[in-house]
Amino acid sequence: MNKILLTTVFAISISISFSQALYFNISGGYGAPALQQTLQGITFQPNGTDPAESIIVPLINQNISDSAMVKFKENKYQGYTTGGNLNLVIGYMINPYVGFEIGFGSLIGKKLTGTTVFDNVFLGDNVSVNTRTWSYGITMSPGIRFHACKPDAKLVPYGRFALSLPFWGATIHELEIDAPKFNNQGRAIANVRSKTESAISVGFNGSIGLGYNITKWVRIYGEANAQYLFVRSAKTTLEKYRIESDNVNVNNLLKAIHGNDFDGDILASKNTTTFSKEVEFVDRLDENSNTTDFGKERDLDPNSVVANPVDENSPRQDLRRSANFSAFGFSIGFAFTINNKMWKKKQKPVPVNN
Repeated sequence: MNKILLTTVFAISISISFSQALYFNISGGYGAPALQQTLQGITFQPNGTDPAESIIVPLINQNISDSAMVKFKENKYQGYTTGGNLNLVIGYMINPYVGFEIGFGSLIGKKLTGTTVFDNVFLGDNVSVNTRTWSYGITMSPGIRFHACKPDAKLVPYGRFALSLPFWGATIHELEIDAPKFNNQGRAIANVRSKTESAISVGFNGSIGLGYNITKWVRIYGEANAQYLFVRSAKTTLEKYRIESDNVNVNNLLKAIHGNDFDGDILASKNTTTFSKEVEFVDRLDENSNTTDFGKERDLDPNSVVANPVDENSPRQDLRRSANFSAFGFSIGFAFTINNKMWKKKQKPVPVNN
C-alpha cells in the first residue's frame, strides 16, 4: 500500500509542476475473458493426506472414476478477469491531442468453479473435488492517450494504449474434497485453501471511448477496453488443510499417520513441513531442484537415512504456470481537468496616459 501511495504522490507532483492540463479519471466497469481457446484457471488436486503429493492442474470439469456411468473431461474457459473493476488514472496533456498517463486498476474477480471426480489409491474410489477460485489485485498501466477533436469540442473521441504491470494481488483456490471410501475405511471430508502469488509479468491494454464535456473541467465518458496479459505464478502457499471424519477407523488411521494428538489440521501435523506447504515455481527443473522428480526422496522418518533427500525446510519446486488475465470489458467514469487557467485571475486593462 505504501508503494501505491508513493507512486501516486510522485506522479501528481511531477504533473502539477509542468501542468498545462492535468487530468484525473475515475471509472468503474465490468470485464469478461478474451476469446482465446486456453485454459484460464488453475487449481490443486490432492493425492493422499500429505499436501506435497498434490499437483497443480488446469481447472476443468471431469469424471474419470471407474464407477462413472459416463466418463468425460471438459475444458473450462472461465477467466480470472470476469468481474468488476475500479480504475484511477492520473495524466498530463502535453497538447490538446496527446497526453501521457499512469493508471491503477483493481480487479474484483468473480469466483470460478470446477468439479472433478476420480479414483485414488489412498483416498479411495469416487473422490469428488469441488473447486472455487478467484483473483484480486492492482495493476499499474503507464501509457499514452490521443484525443481526436478540437480543444473546445463538446464530444471527445479518444484512444489510449498502455502497458499492464500487475504489482500486487493473489489468486485464491478453495477446495471441498469428499472421499466416501477413504483408504477403504469410511468417509472423510477435507477443506483446503491455498494462495498463489505472482511473479513479474508484463502485458498490454488499450481502449477507445467517447467523452462529453459537462463543463470545461468535468467530463463523463464511456469506453470499450481490451487487455492481453498472462500472469506468471511465483509461489503457492497452503493456508488451510483440514480433514475430518465421523468414522472411527478413518480417525485412527489419520492419528497413526500424523500423531495421536492430530485434530484434523494437516498443516499443524508434525509430518507437514515447508516442502509440503509451499510450492515455488521455476522455469527449469533438474537433479539439483528441490523435487522428487529426479531421484531425491522424502526423509520424514528419524530412524532412517536417505542418501539424497529433499530439503524439507524449503518449498517444493515445480514448473511455472501462467494464468490468463486477457479480457474484454467496458468502463464508465468521470474525468476532471485541472488547467493553469483555473488559477489565473483575469487582469483589468490598464489605461494608457496620453
